[in-house]
Amino acid sequence: MKVLFVVMARGGSKGVPRKNIKKINGMPLVAYKIISARKSDVDKRIIVSTEDDEIAEVCLEYGAEVPFRRPSYLAVDSAGSMDVIEHAMTWIEKNDREKYDYICMLEPSSPFASFKDFNNAFNILEKSRADTLLSMKETDINTVFINSLDNKGGLSNFFYAIKNIKDVRRQIQPKEYTMNGCMYIAKWNYFKNNKTFHSENSMPYIMDEVSSIEIDTMLDYEVAKMYVEKKIIDINLWR
Repeated sequence: MKVLFVVMARGGSKGVPRKNIKKINGMPLVAYKIISARKSDVDKRIIVSTEDDEIAEVCLEYGAEVPFRRPSYLAVDSAGSMDVIEHAMTWIEKNDREKYDYICMLEPSSPFASFKDFNNAFNILEKSRADTLLSMKETDINTVFINSLDNKGGLSNFFYAIKNIKDVRRQIQPKEYTMNGCMYIAKWNYFKNNKTFHSENSMPYIMDEVSSIEIDTMLDYEVAKMYVEKKIIDINLWR
């Protein structure tokens, strides 16, 4: 299989300013994704979609290509990720003679997917023949215990949701999962036709809680740093 990895790395970030090049253990977040993709076993090209010159230079340093600058209308907060991916694929189809079997979107804010994770994920895709694969983590809280406040600001919605559940112990509720942002993979033609990584014929790649951390706030960033400093995350995977 031949894979196009697209690293999403625009310059604007409000929760953690300049997040994509903010460093953990001396290495910018965007580098974690580039190195993991580079070390994976698949036949690949790794490109970065950014409008930011400084981010582009950092990405080049770690072995990715920055063959174009992201248009300004796709570099604002309201721009959709699927539109950014479609833009990158269209550019590749016009400027690259190679044909790709899969598109893989990578977000630096979820840095700790290693090359082993990518290898395992693509093995799952190859064996299952699924259209898409999404990295997932088990949720901390079951949706049984999640609801909105009622129109008076009260908890009646919670009451009606759980009143017929005989045992509300968290431990016996069925496991539920959510996307962790580490990788989004689709067959090239599936994405071109549907403009989404979601599919009826989709597979999960389930990761542990630590590797699934998403850095959206400064608290997340400090926790991620602690994971590395305390050797909870094996930094050797990126060397």
